Amino acid sequence: MLDWARVTATGHGRAAGELRTWIALCAFGLAGTTAAVAADLPLVTKAPPPVMASSWAGFYLGVHGGYAWGKNDFREHINGNADLVRDGLDSRGGVVGGHAGYNWQYGSALAGVELDFSAADVSGSAATTSVIAGNLFFSADRSDRLKYLGTARARVGWLASANVLLYGTGGLAWERVEETERHTTNSPGSPNFVVTRPFDRFGWVAGAGIEATPFGPNWVGRLEYLHYDFGAVQATNRQTSNFLPFNLTDQAGRQRFDVLRAGLSYKFGAPSGPMAAYASAPSAVAASWGGFYLGVHGGYGWGEDNFVSTPWPGTQVAGPNLRGGVYGGQAGYNWQFDRAVTGLELDFSSGNVGGSSNQVQYVIGPTTYTQSSTEKAEVLASLRGRLGWLPMDSVLLYGTAGIGWERLGTTEHFSSIAPGGSVNSSSYSAADRFGWVAGLGAEFMLPGGNWIGRLEYLHYGFGAINNSGVINNAAGTFAYESGSHDLDILRAGLSYKLGEPAAAAPTRYANATPLALASNWAGFYLGAHAGYGWYDDDFTTMIDPPTGTQAGGIRSSGWLGGGHAGYNWQYGRLVAGLEADFSFADVKGASTPATADWGGVLLTATLEDRIKYVGTARARLGWAPTDRVLLYATAGAAWERFERTRTETYTTGANYQSFIGTRPADRVGGVIGAGAEWMPFGPNWIGRLEYLHYDFGKVRDTTTVVSSLPAVFTFSERQGRQTMETVRLGLSYKFGSAAPN
Repeated sequence: MLDWARVTATGHGRAAGELRTWIALCAFGLAGTTAAVAADLPLVTKAPPPVMASSWAGFYLGVHGGYAWGKNDFREHINGNADLVRDGLDSRGGVVGGHAGYNWQYGSALAGVELDFSAADVSGSAATTSVIAGNLFFSADRSDRLKYLGTARARVGWLASANVLLYGTGGLAWERVEETERHTTNSPGSPNFVVTRPFDRFGWVAGAGIEATPFGPNWVGRLEYLHYDFGAVQATNRQTSNFLPFNLTDQAGRQRFDVLRAGLSYKFGAPSGPMAAYASAPSAVAASWGGFYLGVHGGYGWGEDNFVSTPWPGTQVAGPNLRGGVYGGQAGYNWQFDRAVTGLELDFSSGNVGGSSNQVQYVIGPTTYTQSSTEKAEVLASLRGRLGWLPMDSVLLYGTAGIGWERLGTTEHFSSIAPGGSVNSSSYSAADRFGWVAGLGAEFMLPGGNWIGRLEYLHYGFGAINNSGVINNAAGTFAYESGSHDLDILRAGLSYKLGEPAAAAPTRYANATPLALASNWAGFYLGAHAGYGWYDDDFTTMIDPPTGTQAGGIRSSGWLGGGHAGYNWQYGRLVAGLEADFSFADVKGASTPATADWGGVLLTATLEDRIKYVGTARARLGWAPTDRVLLYATAGAAWERFERTRTETYTTGANYQSFIGTRPADRVGGVIGAGAEWMPFGPNWIGRLEYLHYDFGKVRDTTTVVSSLPAVFTFSERQGRQTMETVRLGLSYKFGSAAPN
């Protein structure tokens, strides 16, 4: 009987920034298929699955479109007024995009990974209108618009018939939402304004679907339902007092979207049957590009953030042009179909791609003000699909597209010169943005068999990441244009491909020599994990400049638990893989209360941090010292939902006023770690003990002020660095056979 796993291993198997671009509707996955043959380490093989009338296994690319509806059940008071309340909003609209993934088939069971990116126009609004007195009125309208969505998901399904697949799916999700606020009033001295603020959030997604083959065995149609949950995406505020009618509570609520969409995919590889014809077909290529690879890269980036702001009527600050270097690492897997090569890749880069805006100067009374800003792309990461062609055995030309992220640090510079002295300040803030990436490249086989060089161009589109709108007040009109933010990266890289030498002719897996191991780590797996996390954050933030009171220095700890999915390829005792995970968490801590005495009024302030959930996309590389034990190292990209709560209490004798505000934020960073796996309940059940170190960098907003004016105080906040350590236990189920054939 034909060994399907061996056949699959030989080669069987978006995007839109702004809606005006619609460039790269493509996505990519986190794991690949069975292992490639090693030159000196024979491939571990698996028992053949039952022969089906059709094969769903393989790499696929596709497009989709559909309808989405959502709810954000926040509750907020306008301008602290108890009578002006908005109670959430509902959204409706369309989505369209692309997806990519890989399926592994085990008889009638199927497992896979998929990534997708969708442009969206899903919007809704909420309004509050109040007559203040007589002919005076005030209205506050808010609308939300979902611009795009992305996911990285595992899939598990069952073939109801040879041509119909039923499946469930779940994993990580990202969104870009624009929140527009419009305030209108005819009250003297009150501003009229409309401001749009973009934000990006990280959450989870789960759903189900059905696939069929309506246009032949390589064309796969689908109908799919997905539920997205992004949790509390906006601020929560609470004001209480025992002597003033000042008790108000704003609730962040929960933001959710439901999407029903249809899609069409093209599956690469053999279309049907046990694939005997494909396994025996001669290859026209004398080299193998298929397999798992790890590598490094470096290069140069340029771009722009072309916003325009008006710090004072008659002046304009224009966004900077960006230039600088990038360096990092990549991991991925290629599948080869004669001269066609498909693949999935994860990369992570540190960057120094920055620049400065123009400097503006304006005069108000006797004081001269100067203002400018600088930006720097500090981190870039992407998950991409790749599709290429071999014009010759040693050269691969390819296109690539997928999901991109960045950490963008912004420093605002401000100075003033008055007759009595001067003030110079700089304020730093960090924002993590989600967008799309597309590009092309060329790879070349280098001497040594498994070494592959590359030259690659990537374009990142992050869309509108700044506020836009108009504010009208007594001083005049202040206009803001968000523009768009894009980066272009040209980089060179070097990768090492595990398995058979790249310069060797592809080995037919049906004829590969099996390795005599008692267990097999290769295959797709799903699992759950739980553990403990802790971190120290040595930042400080100013509470009361007149007294120099600062708060900070938070130590946090708590539990976390969630799920993971991945795929391993085995080369003798060497195991390589890709994995994604998602964990709910309650890792929290509070600063020591900071106090300031205002001459009879005592201010007490406390800061509390809480991590709600974290996720990662990682490469793994390990060694099996025995048949049932695997030791491994792992590294990749990480995300977190982080909440900062600030509590301020003012007391005078027995009276008090308290203000509590919670702000959510999502951060992108890196993760490294190590672990051990073993087989405690049979060869398909795998236990693990794992340590992970997360590093989200210097993410705190900080301000430094140097003043010679008596009324303005000199101070400096400390940015600190947010890192987290976790230790967790897990249990996974590995699909497929337990031992070599």
